Amino acid sequence: MSNQLYELAKRFADGEISAEAFADLFMERWKQQRDAAPNMDTRAPNAVCESLSTIFCLADLFHPEADREEYELDETRLRFEVRKALGL
Repeated sequence: MSNQLYELAKRFADGEISAEAFADLFMERWKQQRDAAPNMDTRAPNAVCESLSTIFCLADLFHPEADREEYELDETRLRFEVRKALGL
């Protein structure tokens, strides 16, 4: 996975991007990079790749509506968990 994904996650963690925009964009780009992985030069260390995979799962759990399930995340909780995954 690339440093671009890391930077996108960091921008979200810093409050520069809304959760709705982040979750959709992050998951789309993560899937694109996953599918292109054999053809990409991935210079990110394994720890970064693991963090990005965790963030992908967190983004998938994001649900902006109040009727979310107990396991789903609102924007505040998503931002908190992404910050934690990034080690911030």
